[in-house]
Amino acid sequence: MTEPNKDAEDFFETWSIYRKIVAANNMFHREIYADVKKLLSGLDSGFSLLDLGCGDAACLAPVLADLPIAHYQGVDLSETALSLAAENLRALPGTIGLQRADLLQALLDSEARYDVVFSSFAVHHLSLPQKTAFFQVAHSRLNENGMLLLIDTVREEEEDLPAYLNAYCAWLRQDWIGIEPEEKDIACRHIIDNDFPEDLGTLQAISRQAGFGDCRELSRYRWHHVLCFQSAP
Repeated sequence: MTEPNKDAEDFFETWSIYRKIVAANNMFHREIYADVKKLLSGLDSGFSLLDLGCGDAACLAPVLADLPIAHYQGVDLSETALSLAAENLRALPGTIGLQRADLLQALLDSEARYDVVFSSFAVHHLSLPQKTAFFQVAHSRLNENGMLLLIDTVREEEEDLPAYLNAYCAWLRQDWIGIEPEEKDIACRHIIDNDFPEDLGTLQAISRQAGFGDCRELSRYRWHHVLCFQSAP
């Protein structure tokens, strides 16, 4: 999970609050990664995957451990997260690479191609021009018949950013379990300072401009979507 400023990096460097959020399933990680496993289980043996903003890879690692992956490449800005990822990924059957870098810069700097470009709850930190560049470069990093698999928060159509932030933080404060009130305050501050999700129509438009076909929505849980983009035929 790539974070754009020091406050966000300090928040996720400790990983304690984030891991509590995941453990309590407040952001639907269990359902989401069951959906991801179902999709990836249909891939041919020996596929490669680039994980942008990989964090500690704690949710994706057990999914991939049961699949015939040949190569995993993880990218994140946090050294702490990458150290944890190295441990969590040890059971993978294929080769593993980890890189400390910004997710967009890592795409721009590499010429490697992958069967799957994957990102979970990271792209919404980018500005709209950065998201546009992300889709364009991600498309160029895919093998033939490859896919961009995106887990992210997505605003409702006609829901502007302030309305989204207010609604999301209100839901967080009311419904999230397993974290203390002061930890909810930290989470909301992180969201307000760093989250810039688009609506689905905008994501579809910029993905088509980049050369992808129609966006396939695999599932959604409130604002949390699992989206699959493949090259246009």
